[in-house]
Formats: sequence, structure tokens, C-alpha cells
Amino acid sequence: MDLFGPLKTSLSTLYDYWWLYLPALLVVGTFSSWLFYRTQQNLLSLRWVVLEVKPPPDVQKSPKIAENIYSALHASYLPVKWKRRFFKGEVPNWYSLEIVSNGGDMNFYVRVKEDTRMLAEHAIFSQYPDAEIKIVPDYVNQLPPNLPTPEYDMFGADLIFTKEDAYPIKTYPFFEEESGKDEFKRTDPLAVLAEVLGALEPGEYIWLQFVIRPTGDAWAKAAQAAINKIIGKEAKAKAGLVGGLLDLTLGQVPTGIASKGAEEEKKQEFNVQKLTPSQRFTLEQVENKVAKYGFKTSIRFIYTARKEMFHRSHIASTIGMFKQLYSNNLNTFKPDGKTMTVAKGFFHHIFPSGEGLFKVQHEFKRKRKIFRRYKQRAFHKKLMILNTEELATLWHLPGIGVKAPGFPRVEAKKGQPPAGLPI
Repeated sequence: MDLFGPLKTSLSTLYDYWWLYLPALLVVGTFSSWLFYRTQQNLLSLRWVVLEVKPPPDVQKSPKIAENIYSALHASYLPVKWKRRFFKGEVPNWYSLEIVSNGGDMNFYVRVKEDTRMLAEHAIFSQYPDAEIKIVPDYVNQLPPNLPTPEYDMFGADLIFTKEDAYPIKTYPFFEEESGKDEFKRTDPLAVLAEVLGALEPGEYIWLQFVIRPTGDAWAKAAQAAINKIIGKEAKAKAGLVGGLLDLTLGQVPTGIASKGAEEEKKQEFNVQKLTPSQRFTLEQVENKVAKYGFKTSIRFIYTARKEMFHRSHIASTIGMFKQLYSNNLNTFKPDGKTMTVAKGFFHHIFPSGEGLFKVQHEFKRKRKIFRRYKQRAFHKKLMILNTEELATLWHLPGIGVKAPGFPRVEAKKGQPPAGLPI
């Protein structure tokens, strides 16, 4: 028996029909290369600014007002037509919202394209009129251009959903419900994060990044699959062109095309009263999520410090902050194992230690890559869809209940003395 017979047959087929597939491969390769080149040229030409946002001293409002910021940013959504993408390399607008602690000082930043700066400033000022916004140098430049180094160690990870995009995370209304409506007693979702960031010592850095891009409503339509899953309705497979033609030939209703009577029958089969309380709750939350504007989102965080003061406990504390955003049957975040700066080497499964070959080199490469992508404000390959309510939970100006040390706020504004006072 010739073990290599199938391989020889495949290679022979490829050789005989090269004239059929090779031109197609060349066309696809040339198209992809050109598109990549034009996109990179366009990205290099963009001018960016970093805005520092300093909260006012007495924010007594719910994070709900931050939803209006994201609704305003969503107004910049304009689908890029293929001609402009192909010839000019244009890409949709995007923003990076960041929470940073440098040695215990907690700061808020927004990185935007220079031509969308006014839109971002107006959106923030409209909800926080007493905030202070100013252009500052990019804080990432205060560290070496490449990490890790002989002096600095680091940890980084992209975060991804544990469930489909349609399932929301635990948002600020849950925190308000748990703590009551009292403005002074309300639990801020960022309170835990503020404690973690405020505990850092000089020479320690934690950077959190939310890279967002407005998107259309296609994701909301796709959420119907999650709704069907909740109510126990099996998704019906679509018949392709061939299957549909075959059904028509046999005098049948094409597969995947239900008659009006069948649709009505399906609707009658579903009764919300048959759902358990848990299922009704989940269904309500999914429907609430898809009712609001959506953003394609990447979440990334980095912890770095000099090697002599590198504390891994800060990594667990930061990840734990995101764990508070979980509620039963809803969504939450987890580190992406493919980008997290912890890796195993080759053939790790046969080594007693479980580490394998070149473990240190693999981790070093991952650290360099995620640090570079943080500085670029690049999107992760696996994007999440977050709506305005979820983003308002993750990035908003904290209320007066957040009193972490090193959390700067705008000083109280000093008014002019009344006219006519005796000198």
C-alpha cells in the first residue's frame, strides 16, 4: 500500500490545473497587498492628539450622563465605501478612551484624530461642563520605547467576552439598584479600580485602554440568534442557491423560506410565560442592549514597573475589577490567552515542568507586541460589541464617592468679586 498515494494525486492535480487557480491567487494576493499598502499609508498620515480630562470636584450625577457622550461620538459613524477604501485606504473613525495610573495618580485620557477633537470635547463638556480638558503629550512616551527592558518588566493582555456580543455585562443601573438612589451613597463601578490604581507606588504603572469605533446595526440583527437560543428556538439552516432550486424543482417550499402560515405558527408556539425567571431576565437584558448604539471595541491593559518593585498582585486586582461586571446569565470579560503575556514553549506537554522550549522567548515576544499595539491604539483581531450603556460603565468621570488618593480633580472655580466693594 502506497501511503503517499493521496499526496501524489493531489500534487499531480495541482500541477495539471495550475493555469486555473494560479491567476486567481495572483489577483487576490495583489488586491490584498494593495489594500494593506494604501491603508498603512493613510494611517501614517493621520494626526492625533491626546486629551487629558480632569473631573470637576463635585460630580453628583449617575454614569448615565456619559451615555450621551458615546451617542455624540456615534454621530461620526460613516460607512467607508469600497472605492475610498481601495484607492485612499480610508478607515472608519475610532477613539481611544484610557484610564491611567502613574505611581498612584489616576488620570483620564482620550486619544482622537485632530479633525475630531472638537466633537470629543463638545461631547464631554455637554455632560461635564465644569471638567477641564487640555492637550497633553502622550504619556506612553515617559517609558522606554520598547518593553520589557533589563530594568522594566511588564504584563499585558487583551480582554474578550466570555459569551456572544448580544449578552451585556453588568452595567451601572445594577450598581445603583444595589446601593440605592442616594447620590452620595451610590456605588460607582470605577470605585474598585480607583482603589487599585491609587495603591501603586512611584515607578509602577497600570494603563487601561478602550479602543472604540462606531458601528451600524448589523450586530443587533445578528443578536436574534442569541434570542432564539434563550427562548429555545432552534435556528433554521439556510439552503443555498442549489438547495433552493432543488426544492423548487421538487415542488416544495424552499428550505429556509418559511411560509406566512408557518411563521404565525412559530410565533404562537413561543410563550414568554413558559420561560423561567432567569430566562426572562436574560432576554430582557439582551433586548435592552441591542436597543442602543453599538461600538466595536477592544479592551487592553498593561502593568509595568521596575523589576525590583514588580508586584503580580496588581495584575490580579485589575482583572478582578472587571469580574465585578458579571451577573448570572450575562456576559463578562476574560484575558485572551492568545495575547496575554504568559506563554508556554514548544513541546510543553512532554516536559515535566510543563513550560517547554523557548518559553522565555515567547513571552518576551508577546510583551513587545502588546506594548507596541497599546502605543498604536490598535484594534484586537477579536472585536467585541459594547453599547453606550456598557461603555458609560467602563469609562466615565467618577462621582464624589470615589475618593482614591492621587485622583486629581479640577479645583473649585474662583468667581470675580462683586462690583462696588470698598477697597
